[in-house]
Amino acid sequence: MKFWEENGRASGRGSVGSTHSAIHLENPESHLRWYFKYFLGTAHQNYYGKTAEKNMFILSVVKSDEHYRAILWAKTGLQRIYLPVNLQKTRSPQSICQEFGDINVVRAPREIKEAEIQRDLLYIEEQEGAINFKFGVLYRKKGQSTDNEILCNNDITPSFEKFLNLIGEKVALKGFNEYRGGLDVKGDTTGTHTYRTVMEGKHIMFHVANMLPFSKDNPQQVERKRHIGNDIVNIVFQEEDDEFDPTCFLSQMSHIYASVTYKTEQDAYLLRVFNEEAVPPYGPEISGEYTDHDHFRRVLLVKLMNGEKAVYETPQFVARRERTIDQLLREIYKRYVRCDEQGELDHHLRPFADLTDRIIETTPRIGRKKRFKKAARFTEKGQDLKFQKIISGHAPTSKNCTSLSLQRKLAHFSNWRCDRVLGDIPQKIHCADFWDTFVVMGSDNGLSLINTLTADVTEIYDSLFVPKQILVVEEKSIAIVRAEKGKNKTGCIYTFELSALTMKSQCTKNIGRKKTKQEKIQATKGCSLVCCYLTIASKLYMSVVKHKMIQLYEWIRIPGQGQGWFQCKNDFQISDVQSMCMFSRPSGLKICVGTSTEFLIIDAEAGENDKRKCIERLQKHKENTSLCITPVVKDEINNWAIGVLLTYNNISVLEQFTLHPDNIFTILIKWNVKPLHIHSSLPYFMAIGQQGIEIRMASNGNVVHSIDVTCVSYLAIRCDLIYLSTWDNSSSTGEIVSLPTSVNFGSNSTISSTGLALSNESVEHSVESPGSTLTRESPLRRSFNDHAWARTYTHTETHDDLANNIFSCLSLTDLAYTQSIRPP
Repeated sequence: MKFWEENGRASGRGSVGSTHSAIHLENPESHLRWYFKYFLGTAHQNYYGKTAEKNMFILSVVKSDEHYRAILWAKTGLQRIYLPVNLQKTRSPQSICQEFGDINVVRAPREIKEAEIQRDLLYIEEQEGAINFKFGVLYRKKGQSTDNEILCNNDITPSFEKFLNLIGEKVALKGFNEYRGGLDVKGDTTGTHTYRTVMEGKHIMFHVANMLPFSKDNPQQVERKRHIGNDIVNIVFQEEDDEFDPTCFLSQMSHIYASVTYKTEQDAYLLRVFNEEAVPPYGPEISGEYTDHDHFRRVLLVKLMNGEKAVYETPQFVARRERTIDQLLREIYKRYVRCDEQGELDHHLRPFADLTDRIIETTPRIGRKKRFKKAARFTEKGQDLKFQKIISGHAPTSKNCTSLSLQRKLAHFSNWRCDRVLGDIPQKIHCADFWDTFVVMGSDNGLSLINTLTADVTEIYDSLFVPKQILVVEEKSIAIVRAEKGKNKTGCIYTFELSALTMKSQCTKNIGRKKTKQEKIQATKGCSLVCCYLTIASKLYMSVVKHKMIQLYEWIRIPGQGQGWFQCKNDFQISDVQSMCMFSRPSGLKICVGTSTEFLIIDAEAGENDKRKCIERLQKHKENTSLCITPVVKDEINNWAIGVLLTYNNISVLEQFTLHPDNIFTILIKWNVKPLHIHSSLPYFMAIGQQGIEIRMASNGNVVHSIDVTCVSYLAIRCDLIYLSTWDNSSSTGEIVSLPTSVNFGSNSTISSTGLALSNESVEHSVESPGSTLTRESPLRRSFNDHAWARTYTHTETHDDLANNIFSCLSLTDLAYTQSIRPP
């Protein structure tokens, strides 16, 4: 095996997300184990089908009031997706399959109604990776260069014991009733004691080589090697900074070795991580030497857990997983499908309606009672399976399984938490932007200005003026508005001085037509899209999509002559532009556009002839396709983009501008939501879709957090805060909330009426997010507590989390009194 090393310096892997970040457990099961969390124990439907390549797949769908959740179980793995509910058009199983993009279904899938299939699908979901972990721990003396020499060490020195007590707690194996990691807990055949711990709600069992059985007659120490050699991740502890070569171990299973050196004089730990060459990059980044021992413990354990998950994505493990899932799908086919091909399975015109509604509509009155009983048995079977997983401690969404003696060592998972800025807004918000203490907002009612200090809402223009985009440029003291006006809803660009807007807010009447014409850029009539970019030299550019053309404007203001204006500098003939952005490169200003068939990058200064294609032959877009282009900026001095994230439907590809020989890798992200906007805040990519928000690591595309919310849209970003609008259909009111681009630590959060997690702490004390330039007395934050639209929140949790918290804390005695309880 060949290895690549991480030692706190440049590692040559994952440089896109190399900005130092908080410590996250990547791809957490609580966000990815959808079948256990959302399907099991609820009314849902499972369909089987075959692709054109004769590969079998299963489609599982559950419906809520506002969206579908769908899981595609295929040989290549599990794919998940949110889809909105269309009240005018019912989706078919085949149309759901097409949303996944890379599956070719030749005939309509059919439904499997057997309740037992839930157990099989739950087992397949568990093949994606272990919920708990086992790590090997070895003690290496200076100069030892073979695995036999290292495995023969029996002494536990004071420094080694101090390290073991730091990362875990010592437990007796006999009678141990929690996760045992393959060790014998009945006859002491694998030693009498070991170390274990819990991190991020995951049990970790350490295979300490010095505590495993030792044989004087066996120099290879087969009994120790049987455990250590089968661990994917191993820790090698040494007391002197001696060069360690991971190739001295001959195991085919061990892919990651963490070398830990204790420096007695500095009372510090030196960490280096060696990864097999096929292991993709993973976080968190390491800084080399650690004097804060608690911080080192957290970095080490989360790093190793993420490392084991990354190993599962190597070709060796992917091939094994594909074989396993393929075999399980074939067994399901034989068990549930073969007998049904005689005609017992039927196609349903409304396959994703609520299960009870579908029974009433498709079942003759004489057979409804029997079908109701069968549906009830299906749901009850799922509830029993979920209950068994929870009380056994193997629930993937459970986090409250930590013993009291370990709680002092555990840190809370860092959550992205939202603060409400404005609430109880009686109309849907199309767009908005912010400056100082004001919010300029566009809705069906026209253009409005809100003063967050006084809570005054002033209508600037009436409903005949419908804003679609608002871009505030504080450096130039202007607001750019793309609005539709008149019966034909013709788009046009309007510019407003910010000082003039505040003066208009003091008027009792809205602005007339004559004043509107003065602020209108006539040449942009008929435009459909606008974006602007402020260079490091404070030059403001605006690009406008108009019919089959892109126009480039530059803001001109002559000192001493009052109001400025936009002057057209260039235009480009490009048809069917659906998405656009601008960014800087050392060679100048660039415009990246997405059309129905391709993404293009245009040199804004060179002109029409200097265009190059980023992605050619992009497959044709389907209905409700979403395109998104996100510049990835890493050079903070010159504000140069190192690449663009190109998104088609729920798939993103990173197009890098500069590739070094040691840094050639491709980032492909398959989002669980269809992103309408993606924000790059290294080391994160934050996707905002209509059905939720998803946050992933930029270095590898792994999920670190997700927020379930419907009817959400992106508004603007200011001071490291993303502003979003949400809409509550039940109350017909909207709200504006802010989401930090960096993380807040702690878990004291609530759920708003629209489903976004809100921080109790920030509501009561106006606690700022790390990196935010807003002060504690910032008007946008202070206004939440000052005015009548502030609501009172109570701590709430999802049904699954609540069930997990209850059942994971029950003792065996308590369970005798809760046999009739089922998690919701």
